Amino acid sequence: MLERTNLGWPETPFGSVTRPVQKPARWLTGLSLLWGESGDEAVLMGAATVFMKVHRTRSLLVSANLANFGYRVLLPDGMGQNPAIVAQLDTLLVQARREAQIIAWHNGADDLHVLQNLPRAGGEPRHPGADAVAAAWRNRASRDASTARCVDTSHDLGPAGLISDTAAAHGVESLDLFVGQRQQASAQEFCEALAAARSQDVHPDVLAGSVLSSALTTVLLGGKHAGRLHWEEPLSVIDVLSQVAWDAAPSLLGGMAPVHNQ
Repeated sequence: MLERTNLGWPETPFGSVTRPVQKPARWLTGLSLLWGESGDEAVLMGAATVFMKVHRTRSLLVSANLANFGYRVLLPDGMGQNPAIVAQLDTLLVQARREAQIIAWHNGADDLHVLQNLPRAGGEPRHPGADAVAAAWRNRASRDASTARCVDTSHDLGPAGLISDTAAAHGVESLDLFVGQRQQASAQEFCEALAAARSQDVHPDVLAGSVLSSALTTVLLGGKHAGRLHWEEPLSVIDVLSQVAWDAAPSLLGGMAPVHNQ
């Protein structure tokens, strides 16, 4: 499994530091997953979380030059890694449910349904993070005051459909390489390459850039819906990533030549 991480601040979200109960949560967490198929099995080809600080009550300006956020990107480097990736993702979901102010996801119910129905080996525990967030997702209008608000950027913000459609309607510019059918085609191409033991044919930066750009777009849109973020239109996701997270996919975001896996 490949992991690309930059948590962004000395006191990182969801770390070992215990946050005092009286301190309001100030994290907006966005998630994005990429799926492939191998036979009848769903294969998690990428998972990204973006952690952005927000104010408790007012909206903050976002720009490419002023943006700051932490992130985690999880990618497979071989088949059979669903359990390892899901386990790390589930830990993030447990912590986000308790410690974030807002969790944003685009069509989150679909991803959560697949996560909850992945095959599990005998004795493998269920995933409490996915279960808890899925339960909250079904009733986003009502929540416990001690847990995160859930925002589905497709259904709550709209227009429903691809995240690129919602982004375009709200002044966020996506890159065609990382959205819609091209995004899914890249995930499936990498999945088939892993299954055929030829992962060197597809550079992981494509998946990393794709899933991370979706997670960042989700954070921005979720923050707008919740009244915590705003920007001057248009805001380019790639400009923001290139300023803050170029090292997540350096051959795409940092101007560096790709180095293929051996």
